[in-house]
Amino acid sequence: MGKFMGIIIVSDYDGTFYNGNKESRIKNIAEVERFKNGGGLFTFATGRDQHSLIAIEPEYENIVNAPVIMANGSRLYDSDKNQYLFDYTLNLSLFLRFYEIISEKYPDMGIRFSCENGLVIPVLNKIIEDDLNDMFRGNISVREMSVKDLINSGEKVYKCVMIHDPEKLDFVRETGEDFNKNNNHEFCFTRTYARGLETVNINASKGASALRLKQYLKDRDNLEYKLFTIGDYDNDLDMITLADYGAAPENALESVKKSAKIHTVGCGDGAVADLIRIIEREYL
Repeated sequence: MGKFMGIIIVSDYDGTFYNGNKESRIKNIAEVERFKNGGGLFTFATGRDQHSLIAIEPEYENIVNAPVIMANGSRLYDSDKNQYLFDYTLNLSLFLRFYEIISEKYPDMGIRFSCENGLVIPVLNKIIEDDLNDMFRGNISVREMSVKDLINSGEKVYKCVMIHDPEKLDFVRETGEDFNKNNNHEFCFTRTYARGLETVNINASKGASALRLKQYLKDRDNLEYKLFTIGDYDNDLDMITLADYGAAPENALESVKKSAKIHTVGCGDGAVADLIRIIEREYL
């Protein structure tokens, strides 16, 4: 048995594992390989879907050795089996009512939906064009389609991202929480970056999916696991608090760092590599 047997690390990708600093990425990958060789299980929990994760990290399947949490917890993908182990879709008909409220208040709001067959954009405006250029690279399918047409298509929709100025998104989130109270709390709203507010199924947070992953691996391997998670932003908060040991890099939001039991160096200095060394030094 390796020294890391029985340990799962679930890491956020953007801003935690990688932020454009190639040296820190190399450092993280080297430590992850050592961790895996010692019997540990490593994977990502990302807001990205498979297409956009491949676009920024083409070799991600060689980095992980456990199923990947995608679309902020809406999907769990097992690359070894080449299949999704579960998925949670948005109630798009209900979401349309909320979308109409927000669109009336902020007609220039950028909106994108992560769907079964790529991204759907109801209105391709300047805000959404800038967001796509900032967030995505590679050959990702982007289609323009109204929300009503998307509903009628029957295509599965896993999350919606609303993009605008941070103070306007604060209002959108407050409006969303009020809408939730009157509609059986069907949605989970989280900030994933300064100009992005995401909506997923209430059962599809990163934290809920990390616990499902832990149970899945326990049942698969007949082994009790300790779950370590690490992330930097609002959408990582529940997986940090629900894990056995939650970690935050130095660059994380203050609210995230306050909730974490473990604190690492910043993303640009190799946060995941630092977490592995902390686990080895203090938790084995």
